[in-house]
Amino acid sequence: MLSTLSSSAPALVWRQADADFFVATLDGQYAGFVTTGSAPATFDAESGHGADLGTHASPDAAAAAVAEAARPASARRNARSPRRRARGPASPQRVRA
Repeated sequence: MLSTLSSSAPALVWRQADADFFVATLDGQYAGFVTTGSAPATFDAESGHGADLGTHASPDAAAAAVAEAARPASARRNARSPRRRARGPASPQRVRA
């Protein structure tokens, strides 16, 4: 089920720990898990640092969230849109009369 997602992040390996619980490792280190959600046909994901990665409609979508969270920060930063917020004054200046 989740074994085909190894290509979504380098060296990400999925192992089935229970009937509804899958654990990911990245280069031998814990990277997160996917399990069935509390609602029918949903899947919960959690990162290797314990961050809730949300509830997803498929195990593949939940695994993709774990894979994205497991990527190095520099890779995630480079994948983001180059949009930047326009810079302006930090706060409105008061004019005294």
